[in-house]
Amino acid sequence: MTTAVYFDLDFTLLQYTDDFEAIFGRAIPDAPDGAYERYVEELIDAFGRLSATPHRDGIDAVLSEFDVGIATDVAVQRYYQSELDATTVPAQTRSALERVATHHPTGILTNGAPKMQRAKVEGHELDSVVDAVVVSNDPDVAARKPAGEIFAAAEDALPADEYVYVGDDYDEDIVGARRAGWDALHVGDDGPEDARRVASVDDAVARIV
Repeated sequence: MTTAVYFDLDFTLLQYTDDFEAIFGRAIPDAPDGAYERYVEELIDAFGRLSATPHRDGIDAVLSEFDVGIATDVAVQRYYQSELDATTVPAQTRSALERVATHHPTGILTNGAPKMQRAKVEGHELDSVVDAVVVSNDPDVAARKPAGEIFAAAEDALPADEYVYVGDDYDEDIVGARRAGWDALHVGDDGPEDARRVASVDDAVARIV
């Protein structure tokens, strides 16, 4: 019997060394008051309507309403690089991911923009470890956790008899996975306490392998 193991990306495999407002500030230095809030407003809307380019949509909204003095393409590229630079994969997490991948088909299942999420996967060389990467706002997926459709897309990407999901967000990751018929391990402290809560990705892998 084959068991495939999927991991969430942000705040599960990846940790952030800076907050998103600081990341935005490096992409658009000296942005006027209200620019970041307008960016976030448009970004959230773009994610919700499953735009493949939510960061560009957010930056476009800022540049159309504020005198920033920077081209869209430049600001978007700066944002991608700034967010990538603000992420890290702890050594223990990387080791755990490599360990589970030697025993099970392994993938990454993440909400987010396809270009940004894949840049982080490739930038941290996680693509050499996992067998599949499924991103919500990829037009071929077009569904966000906790919707069942994104878990179905993950099953199509890695056919198996059973599935386990490891994530940090209770409502999106754990509830979504369990509704899809998957087992799930919660690396987080939101949501109710249960027997499937673990302290780290390393602890999750210890239960799986």
